[in-house]
Amino acid sequence: MKKALLLLLSVAFLYSCSNQSSQNKSAAPAALTVDEMQVRGKELVGKEVIIKGTVTHVCSQSGARCFVMGSTEDVSMRIEAGKIGSFAQEQMGSEIEVRGILQEVQLDEEDLAEMEKSAAAGESANKDHALGHDTPDMHAVDGGNHDSTNQVQKLAEMNQKLAESKEGYVPVYYLEAIELIQPK
Repeated sequence: MKKALLLLLSVAFLYSCSNQSSQNKSAAPAALTVDEMQVRGKELVGKEVIIKGTVTHVCSQSGARCFVMGSTEDVSMRIEAGKIGSFAQEQMGSEIEVRGILQEVQLDEEDLAEMEKSAAAGESANKDHALGHDTPDMHAVDGGNHDSTNQVQKLAEMNQKLAESKEGYVPVYYLEAIELIQPK
């Protein structure tokens, strides 16, 4: 009787251990594209996510941030290097996956008015990198120029989004990196 009870407890213990490990594996977030992140951003702010995309720009001064593009050159997201340290110029044009915490900048009517004023004066209107990177250089990635839409057009699009917004702001999402995931 004791042996049967001991055997039953051992089997139950082994089953619970294997069940927990399979649950932990399924809890890992799946990699999302920039497009998917833009659509699901609101529900993912403050959560750990994995983003994948083509690197279109690496900040040349320190590599402290990069931008990855989505389905078109004009859909992009900023990634702050954070715990990674820095991105390398050699990553330009390559596909990367980065694990990190999704953050949000909320641009309201006042922010957009300030950005429009800067653009009209011929200055950078790029508050919190909402329009992409600051440099005027065009980077040829995937056969196109990812920064093909100018500041004025991007600001007009943001004003349209603001007019349609129920929250009274336009969200701009970016990733605070934790880990660069090596390709398999």
